[in-house]
Amino acid sequence: MKLVKLKNYKFLVVINFIILFLFFNYNAKACSDIKFSKKDIFIVSKKNSKKIRFKIEIADTDLKRKAGLQCRTKMELNEGMFFIWKSEDFRSFWMKNTSIPLDIIFLNKTFEIVDVSFNAKPFSLKPILSEKKAKYVLELNKGVFTSYKFELKDKIILNK
Repeated sequence: MKLVKLKNYKFLVVINFIILFLFFNYNAKACSDIKFSKKDIFIVSKKNSKKIRFKIEIADTDLKRKAGLQCRTKMELNEGMFFIWKSEDFRSFWMKNTSIPLDIIFLNKTFEIVDVSFNAKPFSLKPILSEKKAKYVLELNKGVFTSYKFELKDKIILNK
């Protein structure tokens, strides 16, 4: 009887491994097929009018917003991802399948920073909710927001 249970256990482990392998390979392929447009943005400090440039990728469709930075293993200091919706609403993010720790910056329809979630933990399933309505969200590397001394009410300028 013990031998049969052991064989069943090994069989289940192998099946689970195959399912996980297929899931992660599909997910990686799906992400690699998505092409994001790139733009420059500037964050302008209200306090001292300092402008810092960031190279961002635009996530402006459901597919792009769902993929986000999931398939990335690194991001340069002044790079990020910029999420766009048609209207303002409370936004919810999570870090599932995202290996880069991030600062998540919520912006209203006038491109003003209204909320920030600092140091989002990689692979966390915990929801990250905006406290105010946002039309845009900018994801930057962890610590970038603080290192440049940005604050709430600073603004984004999006180059067209």
